[in-house]
Amino acid sequence: MKKNSQSFLEGAILLTLSTITVKLIGALFKIPLANILGGVGMSYYVSAYDIFTPIYSVTVTGLGVAASRLVSERAASLGEGGGRQVLRASRRVFLFLGLLGMVLLLVSAPAFARAINNPGAALAVCAIAPAVVFSCISAIYRGYFQGMTNMIPTAKSQVLESLTRLAAGTTFSYGTTVFLRRRYLETGEVLGRAFPSLDEANLFIFRFSAAAAILGVTVSTLAGALYIRGRYRRETEHQPYGKKAGAGVEKGLVLQLLRIAVPISLSTLVVNLTSVIDLMSVMNCLKTAIASDGASIRLMYEGLIPAAVTDDILPEYLYGSYSGLAFSLFNLAPAITAALGVSALPAVTRAYAGGDRRRLEGTVNSVLRIALLAALPAGLGLSVLAGPILRFLFPARLMEAAIITPVLRIMGISTILVAVTTPVNSVLQATGHEKLTLGVMLTGAVVKLVTNYRLVSRPELNIQGVPYGSLLCYGLILLVSLGFLRLGVGVRLRLLSVFVKPTFCALLCAGAAYSSYYLVFSSFSASVRLLAAIALGGMVYLAALLLTRTLTQSDLEMLPKNEKIKKVLEKRGLIS
Repeated sequence: MKKNSQSFLEGAILLTLSTITVKLIGALFKIPLANILGGVGMSYYVSAYDIFTPIYSVTVTGLGVAASRLVSERAASLGEGGGRQVLRASRRVFLFLGLLGMVLLLVSAPAFARAINNPGAALAVCAIAPAVVFSCISAIYRGYFQGMTNMIPTAKSQVLESLTRLAAGTTFSYGTTVFLRRRYLETGEVLGRAFPSLDEANLFIFRFSAAAAILGVTVSTLAGALYIRGRYRRETEHQPYGKKAGAGVEKGLVLQLLRIAVPISLSTLVVNLTSVIDLMSVMNCLKTAIASDGASIRLMYEGLIPAAVTDDILPEYLYGSYSGLAFSLFNLAPAITAALGVSALPAVTRAYAGGDRRRLEGTVNSVLRIALLAALPAGLGLSVLAGPILRFLFPARLMEAAIITPVLRIMGISTILVAVTTPVNSVLQATGHEKLTLGVMLTGAVVKLVTNYRLVSRPELNIQGVPYGSLLCYGLILLVSLGFLRLGVGVRLRLLSVFVKPTFCALLCAGAAYSSYYLVFSSFSASVRLLAAIALGGMVYLAALLLTRTLTQSDLEMLPKNEKIKKVLEKRGLIS
């Protein structure tokens, strides 16, 4: 195993590149899916996925991080055999919780769909239930490999899952839609139910199309589990099996694993709970707003709501527009920076446990700076080019895109806060402060819930009030977490190199992109203008990073053939 291990930076590069690949593939999946399903259909898909995510977090993410940390500690003291002891001890725990999560989803699917006023989502919730078991199996082995500082299997399994999700989910959803639509045109019925028009039939068909897309997600988690388990067997089949832990030792490892995992799982649950808070509160608040003054909401979105969308399903339409179009873009930067936290966890744990303050500060500041370098231009770019980006990606859903453009402008700022919060929480968890992150996250979740109920229930705001809750929630979490990182853990944060310089460069990038789209390239088509604006913004950002010497030598380790690049830039004094 040692021959495959990587340093923190190498691991960060691998996971970041795989995450970028995964998110690009995910965008390729979500974009045609949103164009197929529209606002109403995406509300079914997102409802199932959002209830799956917190269960996934409890059973997979928390236990995976805990296993990684425990494997790292045992391997440091007992060698690779110690790491395999943790894996053997954790298998039953992971599998039991996975089965429990699957049963919970299957049993609660109808009640959950009724609770969020979205009964059409029940079938999709059932379709995703087996994914919890398959994801738990993957987490067992991902935690082991990550604890042994080998990020390659995790990266490859993530990419495989995404490719399978793209192929299976798109094929299943599109095939189901075409088949049921054709049956309606031939018989005037969909699965024995008659509808007076194709538009009304489509709203019913989307229930099954969304469930078919979710089934593709389940198939993808199975593919990932089979791959990473096979990878483990191949890499360890010629190695000594190692001394098997006794029953007492194994029980102690399980208890230790759970002591580490429970606070991390709950913290991760609260992070993802914001999506569930949106799901549970936004739909009900929209229903309240529509009951209060539905006419003013329809006037607000005049020409943007299809005639077949009655007041009964208008909440699904508005929520699906938000979650299916804007939220998928909102999650891009945080997903990338989360890889930094995962990769840094073993290095931070060892530095903190060993009392190596210099190494700890260097790693933490490096994680924060790289997270901001990625998140700032992405978030500000979403804010200034929200409308053009939505129209470019969702040409078949221009009405939904127009409704949600103002929301994405605010969400662009929130995505920066979330992207930095994720690795900061990973650092706090790695230094043994899981309970603090849990408390801060819970406080942020309460802020978001209260804000949603206060704003979304107002007819003049409706869905436009959702992003303010995220802004307040993650702003509070980040401020408190950074404060404790400085005062509680004792990590000195380098304000100029970590915060000030990246922010200045990103503002120049956003300004260049905005002005070039609306002024410089105004005579070109919308697609050409957008691509040119993004390219020009990227060039300005890179030039600003070099001229202000924001980039460091360690940042360039992420680039291929970085030695030649470093020599050229060092010679010209463009990196620090």
